[in-house]
Amino acid sequence: MIRTQAIIFSVLYLFISPFILFAQTDVPYIAKFIFEFGNDEDGEYQFALPIALAIDLNGSIFVVDSDNNRLIKVDKNGSFLDTVGGFGWQPEQFDLPSDISVSSILDVFVADYNNQRVERYDKDLNYISSLTRKENDVYELDLGFPSSVALSKHGELFIADTENDRILKLDSFGEPLLVFGDYSWGEGKLNKPRKLEITDNDLIYVSDYIANDIVVFDYYGNFVHRFGESYLNKPDGLAWWQKSLIIADSGNHQIVMVGEQKTVEFAWGTKGDKYGAFDRPVDVGVYEDKIYVLDSNNNRVQVFELVKN
Repeated sequence: MIRTQAIIFSVLYLFISPFILFAQTDVPYIAKFIFEFGNDEDGEYQFALPIALAIDLNGSIFVVDSDNNRLIKVDKNGSFLDTVGGFGWQPEQFDLPSDISVSSILDVFVADYNNQRVERYDKDLNYISSLTRKENDVYELDLGFPSSVALSKHGELFIADTENDRILKLDSFGEPLLVFGDYSWGEGKLNKPRKLEITDNDLIYVSDYIANDIVVFDYYGNFVHRFGESYLNKPDGLAWWQKSLIIADSGNHQIVMVGEQKTVEFAWGTKGDKYGAFDRPVDVGVYEDKIYVLDSNNNRVQVFELVKN
């Protein structure tokens, strides 16, 4: 059930909002809590350790509900639309699903971690096909355990492979093209790739859960740079808000906004279960200037607006 905040929230704001400490003159924004959904025991659905979310161009929100081994679709207000899944290895089943991509208006891709595959659905959650592990002639192109998946505007699929700590790039037919970020990549070596985000200018951003930073590659897998080690702790999901990168900084239980200079512009949150507090935020999404935060251990999505201070 959505908990909208109007008169009650405005009266209690100073007392229950842990992010009020950011409402100072030296920060550019205030994170204004709007509503939450996903943790209502009496509603149509209840999350259990959700791990990823994605928002399509129409505002539909897809949540990977990992402990329930399912995918849930809701509208932009958090109202239930559809679900698919359940534990197993057959089509329309999952074993610890870990990420989702809805970059295409038509297709939904889900990283099915323990089944070592990526499942493809249409926008209405009808099963289409699976990309499974192949015993390739070239071992380096095998798919291990996928933690994240992202579809580029060119129709090529990028998969974060945590078994081999690398990124696998597939063509539009599902055939492997190259891998990058593994032990041979020098400065661009990944320790534990967590989530992927592809920019409009074809840069690949990867959150590294162990190195505590963000690693950037070009479209062909060449290392560009890395940043965030000094202020991130177990970074997870990524999204873009205007020209800033929004990071779910799960180890610090906060959301971090990084500007073009790769320094922190704004951050909000602290550990807890109040509105505006988080317990292991794992993913973020943006739609119509609202920021949707997947608050995993609190089994909910919190929705915010950033208001100029």
